[in-house]
Amino acid sequence: MKKIVTLVLLTLMLQVSFAQEREEKKGNDDIQTIFSDRNLKFSGGFIAPEVKVGNIYDENGVFIGGRMGATFNDRFSVGLGGYGLTAKSSFNYDFDGTGPEPLRNVRIGMGYGGLALEYAFFSKKAIHFTIPVLVGAGGFVFYEETDDFWNEFNEYESTAAFFLEPGINLELNLFKHFRFNVGASYRLVQGTSLDNNGLGAVVSDEDLSDFVINASLKFVFF
Repeated sequence: MKKIVTLVLLTLMLQVSFAQEREEKKGNDDIQTIFSDRNLKFSGGFIAPEVKVGNIYDENGVFIGGRMGATFNDRFSVGLGGYGLTAKSSFNYDFDGTGPEPLRNVRIGMGYGGLALEYAFFSKKAIHFTIPVLVGAGGFVFYEETDDFWNEFNEYESTAAFFLEPGINLELNLFKHFRFNVGASYRLVQGTSLDNNGLGAVVSDEDLSDFVINASLKFVFF
C-alpha cells in the first residue's frame, strides 16, 4: 500500500513539474501571488494603547496593553498585540477538596498576546467601524497573598492557553493622525490545564472566556 501511495505522489509531482515547464516555455515568467503591489499598498503604521474591562471567573478585571502594526489600502491592518491583567480577580476556593472549609482567597494573574488583525469599513469617513481579531497565546497564574514581606505571593498553580479574541469597534477620526476606538470583543480561551493537583479543575476554559469592553487611542503615521 505504501508503494502505491508513493508512486501516486511521484506521478502527481512529475505532472506538476511538466506543467510548470510548459508554462515557462510559453514565456510566462511572472510568479503568481495572492497579493501584489498593484492591489496591496502600504498606507502607514499605527500604535494603539488600549484598556479592556471584562470578567474573569465572575469578577471584573482590567487589562492594560495595546496593538501596533502596519496598515494596507487604508483598511487592512496587521501587527502585534498584548495585554496584562492589572486589577486581579479573586475568588474563594477549597484547594484541599475536603468540603466548604477551609476556603482560601486566591487571585488570578493573566497575560496574553499574539497576531493582531483588523479590517476597517469606510475608513476615510469620520465615523466608521472596524473588525479586530487577536490570535495568540497567554498564561494564567493562581496565587495567594501572604503576610510575609519577603515572600508576598505564594504561587499555587499556573497554565498556558490559546486565545482568540474577535470584536467590533466604533472608530472616530478625531484628527488625521489621531483616532479613538471604543467597542466590544469576546475572549475565547482554550487549552487550560488546571487540575488542582489532581483534585479537580479549579476553573474551566468557560470560566476564563467572556465578553470584554475596550477603548483605545490610535496614533497613526503615514
